[in-house]
Amino acid sequence: MKPTEDLIHEHKAIKVMLGIMKNIADDISDNKGVDAEDIERIVDFLRTFADKCHHGKEEDALFPALVAAGLPQKSGPIAVMLYDHLLGRNYINTIETAVKNYTAGQSDQPIADGLLNYVDLLRGHILKEESILFPMADRILSEETQEQIAGRFEIIEEEVIGHGIHEKYHDLLEELRMKYSNVK
Repeated sequence: MKPTEDLIHEHKAIKVMLGIMKNIADDISDNKGVDAEDIERIVDFLRTFADKCHHGKEEDALFPALVAAGLPQKSGPIAVMLYDHLLGRNYINTIETAVKNYTAGQSDQPIADGLLNYVDLLRGHILKEESILFPMADRILSEETQEQIAGRFEIIEEEVIGHGIHEKYHDLLEELRMKYSNVK
């Protein structure tokens, strides 16, 4: 499997979570309340699966290979992706703070706002990766380089993320998908 195919596969799980987050934000806006524990588990998913694993693979393996192949790091697609990753981390922090404030008695609307900001960012980010960056990577990276990236991805999976973590998050996605029903 090409590294970009692995990343696209992870995007599918992230998109499911984005749909769940959108439904939760809509529920909050419709005054249906929020389950703070679910938001905390979503924050964990975003920090570990979306950021540490998925974005980690891009930042530690794919992007450096693209820079070595001649793409600039401080401008163009890589710079845009890195900036999106930074914004995403900031939104995750905002969501985490909002849920802490909510459990301390404050409004739940900042949770909804943070969720929607993250959803909007990541949907656009994924579109840019899948329509621009990944096809570019597939064109300019040699088969040998792609194999090296895939090997690095495996190391990140096992050493940085840990064995069985993907399965844990896929179980969480299924649980939350059932709870917040109309998510595909």
